[in-house]
Amino acid sequence: MVVGTPPPSKRMFACYSAGQRGGQDFWKAKGTERPKGDEATIISGTKLAKQVLKEVQRDVESWISFGNKRPHLTVILVGDNPASHIYVRNKIKAAASVGISSEIILRPKDISQEELLDMIVKINKDSTVSGLLVQLPLPDHIDERTVCNAITPEKDVDGFHIINIGRLCLDQPSIIPATAAAVWEIIKRTGIQTFGKNVVVAGRSKNVGMPISMLLHSDGEHERPGGDATVTITHRYTPKEQLKIHTQLADIVVVAAGIPKLITTDMVKEGAAVIDVGINHIHDPLTGKTKLVGDVDFEAMGALSEESAITISSLSTELWNNWTKTSTEVDYTEQPRLLKLMQACLEEHHSYCINGLCAFHNELRKPICKCLAGYNGERCEHLTLNSYAHNSYERYIAVGIGIGILTSGILAIIYCYVRKRCRKLKSPYKVCLGETAL
Repeated sequence: MVVGTPPPSKRMFACYSAGQRGGQDFWKAKGTERPKGDEATIISGTKLAKQVLKEVQRDVESWISFGNKRPHLTVILVGDNPASHIYVRNKIKAAASVGISSEIILRPKDISQEELLDMIVKINKDSTVSGLLVQLPLPDHIDERTVCNAITPEKDVDGFHIINIGRLCLDQPSIIPATAAAVWEIIKRTGIQTFGKNVVVAGRSKNVGMPISMLLHSDGEHERPGGDATVTITHRYTPKEQLKIHTQLADIVVVAAGIPKLITTDMVKEGAAVIDVGINHIHDPLTGKTKLVGDVDFEAMGALSEESAITISSLSTELWNNWTKTSTEVDYTEQPRLLKLMQACLEEHHSYCINGLCAFHNELRKPICKCLAGYNGERCEHLTLNSYAHNSYERYIAVGIGIGILTSGILAIIYCYVRKRCRKLKSPYKVCLGETAL
């Protein structure tokens, strides 16, 4: 199976390897039976995109039905990069299609880093904004990491904030970077089995390769379930012969290295799943224009699938952009962004959080804590459902008072007991003489 960026003539479709287990719900929803043997089956990426969008729209309406305000996305766009403008326009279209309001804030490319950070701070404090996204890349004089970390973690829809990345690495619920979330969603929806499987992730970027690796290798029983796979991470400096050794042993290969035709047919074993999320712009000698390709030799893989158990899958990286494109937009794509909404907590959960707001996570089916004020001061924590939330100093005072009261009570009981026994004695010296026993 190959999932990735197809040539223009093969956009927006995907394939599923018939030889693998799982995915019964997918085939049932598709209205067909699972293919048998080595038959290669094309699965429409457009249908998968529509399914995702429909689910997000349903979650948005459910969120609003609980009395919450409609989610609002703010996008800051710096400069005049044509690709960035198309990406942002597609995000705004996607938001509108699922019922999310949005706005674009345009700023010139010579804006200072201080001005941009001040703008982010103001938006962080704006209660009408649910999510904030600063479109990358930024001009060279602006540090992208500083900008990403300036966004309040709970409004960081890109999932690039250091706290969101840290929680991801600790198997805790967080906002997951879009590409990693897309790969995970593809794997779950198409029924690719990850438990105990060998996986190669070609690419180590902090926004793509690393999050994908964390999702696939982590424990499926943890707070944020993972894939329970054995993951090998390679990158652009891994010798080609070593890369080939790893990929030939892999059940799943995820490619995000940014090198065209990095993975060829001789590097993948039969029955393996290959997910291509690489994005490369190369010159097309036939048209004389720039075209978008992935990291996998897609054409060769397509030919190979006709004679083996490797099944081509080419889910376009613009999974959620299922609307009609113009001719100027067709060469630009970006990874799908999956929005996970939460409902308000039930009344019995209102004391669940310390320095945070309680929200019921639809996917985990349990309450979680959303920190206030951008994690300033003490980080928000959660107690058991039967506990009450207090600030740390209040807990310490309460414990101290409790211990003091308990100690005083014990001393009072001992004093009363000794006093009562002593009254029965005629002389305290008789105790020492052994004439009267206490």
